[in-house]
Amino acid sequence: MTLRLILGIRILCVLSIINVPNLSAEGNWTRKADMPTPRSDFATSMVNGKIYAIGGTIEQFGDMDVSIVEMYDPETDTWTQKADMPTSRITSTAVVNGKIYAIGGEKIHKRRIGPGWGYDITELATVEMYDPVTDTWTQKADMPTLRGAGTCVVDGKIYVIGGTAFDNVQKKKPWRLDTVEVYDPATDTWAKARKMNHARSGAAISVVDGKIYVMGGTGWPNIPNHPGPFLSSIEVYNPKTNQWREIGDMPDAKSSHTASVINGKIYVIGGFFRGQGIDMKEFKTIEIYHLQTGRWTQKPDMPDSKFGHTAEVIKAKIYIFNGIGHDDALFPTVEIYDTGEFPQSVDPIGKRLKTWASLKNIDSP
Repeated sequence: MTLRLILGIRILCVLSIINVPNLSAEGNWTRKADMPTPRSDFATSMVNGKIYAIGGTIEQFGDMDVSIVEMYDPETDTWTQKADMPTSRITSTAVVNGKIYAIGGEKIHKRRIGPGWGYDITELATVEMYDPVTDTWTQKADMPTLRGAGTCVVDGKIYVIGGTAFDNVQKKKPWRLDTVEVYDPATDTWAKARKMNHARSGAAISVVDGKIYVMGGTGWPNIPNHPGPFLSSIEVYNPKTNQWREIGDMPDAKSSHTASVINGKIYVIGGFFRGQGIDMKEFKTIEIYHLQTGRWTQKPDMPDSKFGHTAEVIKAKIYIFNGIGHDDALFPTVEIYDTGEFPQSVDPIGKRLKTWASLKNIDSP
């Protein structure tokens, strides 16, 4: 079993940064400069057009987690080493006012067990803030719940959603969480929000018009009417009312996929599914969720299946970083998917400017 299957924590929240693309290139894939350090389970965040790859794991016995920070410049297609994160770990990140917050996560130790191996996993509540201008890190208030979880930002506050926690004392199976906690960087304080309807990890999170959309992932225990613990359900959270509402399903149950927001549509890319046996299905799909209608459309598949990758949006193009493919191979690649979209402007906190179409969006929960 791979580390990705054990953790299943990658939950990503991607906000759009907009300009006008070249429509003639719609659907094209372009290979860019590889990541300097092949690794998995890292997080990415974007500040001022630069993308920062933070933490993650490398494949080795002993401590697998790393503190590496590398910055990618899309304009020059180059990578630059930055100051290491103080605490090596798998983590999730979010950006507020130009600062990157690395929140919670796990430390992983790989050890031999007879002819095989096992993993010792330590949950963290650590929060550290990175300032790209000064290339320095600052300790912040710990998260209330030790876990690896996903993050996104609404109105300057960071929402930490779901995720995975492990019992290292009794060595029980991992369980997934429905927990939602909110961090306010202005006051360095935490608060609790209403729990999700379903416990899940490995889901994809998006923010559109101030609402949080959580798609798929892995649940625990099994949820009725779903193929095993993998989920296809979508639920949306309104921070103003502190309410969750289920709004339908993805075409397939999956985990470790990404969701990127462009023009009020959510591009869901890749992921994997595991049935009752050990066989895995790895997705090449690019599926688009249309918020105004609740319908799905599909674009041509990616060249290769991917899961555990990250995604950032620049000028209506989706940058895909790394990922795990067939036979658990690591891909230290950067690829760009041209959506062919006409972008719309966003305000400084990632909300699309209102249009008549967006005013007809789904009702608030």
